[in-house]
Amino acid sequence: MNLALNKPYHFFFLIVPVILVFGFSKSKGIFNINIRDTYFIIKYSHLGIILSAFYLLLGLFHFFISKKGIEINNWIINSHTILSIGGLILIWILSKKSNNAPQQNIEETLKNICINEYLNFSYLIISISILLVQIIFFSSILWKTVRNLFST
Repeated sequence: MNLALNKPYHFFFLIVPVILVFGFSKSKGIFNINIRDTYFIIKYSHLGIILSAFYLLLGLFHFFISKKGIEINNWIINSHTILSIGGLILIWILSKKSNNAPQQNIEETLKNICINEYLNFSYLIISISILLVQIIFFSSILWKTVRNLFST
């Protein structure tokens, strides 16, 4: 367990091929998010390429930090790793829960619309959390790098 906490870039490098396999195994499928009147539609293959490149860059940043000896608080590194990878897994699990099947009566249709709105709100909250942890992580890297540069 200590090895996993000291080298989180292994998690990011491990998830890249997993994302690519999932993305290309369902290449004809689409990931859609409905926010009010706006639909965001992305093919799984395109989403897989974008996410794998993103997680590869995150892994390279963690590798750079560990090799350069930049000291960052453990809670920042751990929360970044957990929210980045766990948030992606949670979004994937929630996307499997959305029900887009045609309904028989109006009550079931309204119930499913309400459930899908809550799921879309959950996607948004998780995505904002992932974005915030990226901002905190990169600003702490920048701060430590600039501080080390000027203190020498």
